[in-house]
Amino acid sequence: MPFGSCKESGWEKKQRGRGGLEEEDYLFRQPGGDPMVPGTFTFRFKKILREGNLPDNLNVHSLRHTNASMLIAQGVDVRTVAGLLGHAQPGTTLDIYSHAFDKNKKLAQEKLAEAMGL
Repeated sequence: MPFGSCKESGWEKKQRGRGGLEEEDYLFRQPGGDPMVPGTFTFRFKKILREGNLPDNLNVHSLRHTNASMLIAQGVDVRTVAGLLGHAQPGTTLDIYSHAFDKNKKLAQEKLAEAMGL
């Protein structure tokens, strides 16, 4: 998906000079492969939300949250999800995404009832 051209911000140049950001640290890229700065991505993301008639209060972090919640709700183990999110401790993931386990709790109760012949 083309996002258009952009320039690296002063903050990013400073971070790169300090060894804070490396080119491979950027997930989103311009069509030519150069890193896309956060402001450009946010602008494009908001445009996609408007065009898709989606809630305008969503942000990039919403995608991360949705991804983690869906993985947990589908039964992916917490240690794996924590690793994908960059959480050092699975407990952090459990604290933040515990709501996603509601579906798993119901499924566990149903399986137990089935095993007991209820």
